[in-house]
Amino acid sequence: ASSSTAQWPNARDSKMRMSVVVLDDGGHLISADRMDGTSFNSEHQAKGKAFTSIISRQPSAAVAELMTTAPNRFYGIMNMWPGQVYIVSGGLPLTVNNRLVGAVGVSGLPSGVDEKAAQAGVAAWQKYREDQSK
Repeated sequence: ASSSTAQWPNARDSKMRMSVVVLDDGGHLISADRMDGTSFNSEHQAKGKAFTSIISRQPSAAVAELMTTAPNRFYGIMNMWPGQVYIVSGGLPLTVNNRLVGAVGVSGLPSGVDEKAAQAGVAAWQKYREDQSK
């Protein structure tokens, strides 16, 4: 399974719907997938979560914490990248040998579940990379 569709069977079984977006390290779209029945705006939200992870080089949830720990930085990010960042959980960076190569963003699932689905996608991508290098 690809990083963008690894959790689809689990989501279908739970009657949940999601969008998954994968961006390269420059924030350019590699893949965007939206399950049938998913809100039209969830794809845009997933892209914003992935973009947030790219510019911060960390999970989007960590950037959300800046609102209380470093509000100047939080609002600086919001003002620097208006309309491109979505600063909530569900975005994770993709790295190879500690080098940022992209990010995945998941949206449409209940709060907190987006990030778990993104983690499953990253794990599937890492396993695929390991299998290909054998």
